[in-house]
Order: sequence, then C-alpha cells, then structure tokens
Amino acid sequence: MVVVSGLCAAVVAAIGFAGSYAALRDLARLHGFGTYSYVFPIGIDAGIVAMYGLDLVLVWRRMPKPVLRLVAHILTLATILFNAASGEKPVKDDPLGAFMHGVLPLLFVAVVEALRHLIIRTNQLVLAIESDRIPLHRWLLSPWKTWCLFRRMKLWDITSYAQMVDMEQERTVYQAWLQHQYGRKWKKKARAAELLPFTLAPFGMGVDEALDLPRKQQEDADRRLEAEQARIAAVAERDAQRALDEQERQADAEIRRMAIEAKVATAGHQISAQTSAAETEARAAELSAKAAAEVTEKTALLSAESSLRQAERKLAEAERQAAEAERLAAEAEREAAEAERAAERQERAEKTAAEAEAEARAEAAKLLAEEERLLRAQVAAEAARTEAAAQAAEAERKEAVARQAEADRQTALAREAAARAELAAQEAEDAARLTPRERGERAVARMILAAHRALPEHERPAEPDMYAVSLEEIGSVLNVGRTAAGERRQGAADLIKAGYNG
Repeated sequence: MVVVSGLCAAVVAAIGFAGSYAALRDLARLHGFGTYSYVFPIGIDAGIVAMYGLDLVLVWRRMPKPVLRLVAHILTLATILFNAASGEKPVKDDPLGAFMHGVLPLLFVAVVEALRHLIIRTNQLVLAIESDRIPLHRWLLSPWKTWCLFRRMKLWDITSYAQMVDMEQERTVYQAWLQHQYGRKWKKKARAAELLPFTLAPFGMGVDEALDLPRKQQEDADRRLEAEQARIAAVAERDAQRALDEQERQADAEIRRMAIEAKVATAGHQISAQTSAAETEARAAELSAKAAAEVTEKTALLSAESSLRQAERKLAEAERQAAEAERLAAEAEREAAEAERAAERQERAEKTAAEAEAEARAEAAKLLAEEERLLRAQVAAEAARTEAAAQAAEAERKEAVARQAEADRQTALAREAAARAELAAQEAEDAARLTPRERGERAVARMILAAHRALPEHERPAEPDMYAVSLEEIGSVLNVGRTAAGERRQGAADLIKAGYNG
C-alpha cells in the first residue's frame, strides 16, 4: 500500500504540476509577464516542493519550523486560485471548471500532509512520546471544558489526551466522593489539603499527585531540617576541632619553651664552667709567673746587696786599717825618736796590729757568713712564699676543676631535663597534631623567650626581641633555609605579641 500510494502520489503530482504549468503560463502571459511567463509556474511549483520538502526534513529531524508549512500552504492556495482563474470562463460563470482546475493541487497537499503525519507519528513512536489531539466531537459537545482541557495540555506539556481524560475522571470521582462525605457544602467543610486536587488542576496535576504533595513537602522540609542540623553539627565539630588544635598549639608552645629553657640553662652552665676554668688557669699562670719573677728579682737584689755590703765592709776595713797603719806609723815615727827604747814597743805594736788585722779579718768573715745566712734565709722564705703561692694556685686550679666537674654534672642534668622536656614536647606535639610550620614557630618563640630570660635583670628589655635568635640558629635547630627561618621567626614574634609565653 505504501508503494502504491507513493506511485499514485507521484502520478498526481506530475499531472498536477504539468497542468498547473500550462495554466499558470497562459495566465501569466495574459497578464503581461511576457517571456517571464515560462518560468513563473516553475518558481511557484518549485517553491511549493521546496517548502514542503524542507518542512518534512525538519519534522523528520525533530526540528519543525511551522512557518515553512505556512508558506507552502500559501503557495498551494495561490496555485489553486491561479489554476481556477486560468479557465476560459470566470469562476462565478463556471465554478465546476474552476474546481476541476484546483482539485489536483489539493490532492498534492493532502499527500504531503499524510507524509508529514507519518513522519511525526513515527518519531513519536520511536521516542515513546504521545501526542494526541482532542477529538472534534468533544469541542462540539463541551467547548468550554474542552478549551480548559486543551489549555492545561499546552501549558504543562501534557501530550496524551487519554492521560488528560483519566485525570479529569479522577478529579470528577474525587469530587463526588467529597460531596458524599461532606454534603452539599463540601467546598466549605473539606480541609485545605483535601481541596488541593481542584486548586492544582490548572497546573496539570492529578488527584493522587496533588494529595501526595503535602507528604512530599513535609519530606522535603524534613530533609532540609536534617541538612541544616547536619550543617550545624559539622560547624560545631569544626569549632571543637579548632579549639583542640589551639590547645595542641599551646601545648606545643609550652613544650618548646621548656626545651629551649633547658638548652639555654645547659649552655649557661657550660659557659660558666669554661669561663671559671679559664680564669682559674690564667690566674694560676699569672701567680706562678709573678712568683718566679719576684724570686728571681729578689735573689738578684739580695746578691747585689750582699756584694755591695761586702765591698763596703772591705773598703771600710781597708780604710780603717790604712788609718790604723798611719796612726801606727805616726806613733812609730814618734817612737823612733826614742830609738831603741821604743823597739820593744814597736814590736808589740806590730804584733798588736797583726792580731788586730787577724781579728778584723775574722770578724769580717763572721759578718759575711752571717749575711750569707740571712740571704739564704730570705731566699728560703721567698721560696716558701712562692711554694705557698703555687700551692694556692694549685688549690684554685683544683677548685676550678671541681667547679668544672660540677658544671659538667649540672650540664648533664640540664641535658637530661632538656631531653625529657623535648620528649614530652614531641609527645604533646604528636597528641596535638600540629603542622610542622606551627611546631617550628612555637620552637622559635620559646628560643626567643629563653634568650630574653637569660639576660641580666638590668639589661633585659620590656619586650622580647626576636632578633636575639639568629637565622642560622633557627636553621640549624629546625633544619630549614634562611627564608623559612625568617618566616618561622616572624610567626614566633606574632605568637609572642598575641600573648604566647612559652
């Protein structure tokens, strides 16, 4: 049937176009088209074919363009009128002839509409889309209600007439049930929820869907409430986590502060011990050198003084002996006059002089021995004082060694305390789950505070100075570069300004 119908449509189109060509050519020539009358019919018929063809193609591609169909219908109507007017007699004088001229174009239009309907229905079946039209008898029997039905179908894109009829039937049955339940004044007695099917009928909503709407709205409200509660719970959880993070950061800061204080105390003990040992050694060396120099100087001085006194004594003895000799010579000269009488006296004098000289020499030797003894006693006393100074220096050195040992012990204790504090800090940091950056900032903050506390009371500024800790120290402790060390030091300064005290 499709093949036969297609062949018949082709025959009708060919005959209609052939007859239309001759009729339109003669009509165009009659109206003064001249040579243009030969192509005018072709333009009209080709335009009809083109418009209908494009309309069918767009409908087949599910992109209909109604204006193409309207233009094709206008051209077809023009062809029908032109063919009706191309007869030998006017239309009102020969209406039958005019109808005979226009019947073939009408058949072509009918064929095209049938083909268009076939394509549209095929697409709807392929896409499972229903698109029913309202029957004509319904328009005739109930025009107003049918118009309302049509309006709802078009407004809310309801393509199935059967579906719309079922919805109307459900609504009518539901209305009858309400009348049965509440009586004649059912619209006033019924609850608002029960009247929803009638309220939402203009929006294309069925009875079951309208009655189920409050439940859906309540479910949506419950879901929104649950979502809001979940959001509030999530916000509370984030706040609690933020508070825990802050507590962990504070714990980390405290641990870092303790570790830095322990390190500073250890370094202070070490430096103090080293300083004391160095001062003691320097003092002992100075005392030893001073004692040696003093012994040498005093020994030389005593030797010089002894030599000088001995020379002076010898000179005095020589002068005394010279004076005595002169005196004796004078006496000898005076006694020489006595000659022989004084010979015996001269001999006694000489003997006396020799004895006196011997006694003087013995006395000088005795004095020299006494001076040497005194000099030896002074040297021994000086050596004793030097030995005492050396012993004192040795005692001071031993005391410095003892202080160094005590400092080493204190350093070991401080290191042990620092190790325990560091271990506690690491455990607190692990428990606080701080980021490496936060841990580094708190470590640097504790270093700054420890350096601030290590200063003497009269030299300590009011606020800790973050430049008291160099970038090299921060980099060596945290194992970071200068840029990262500067960022950690700035973050530590901000923490201290915010009230962080280690």
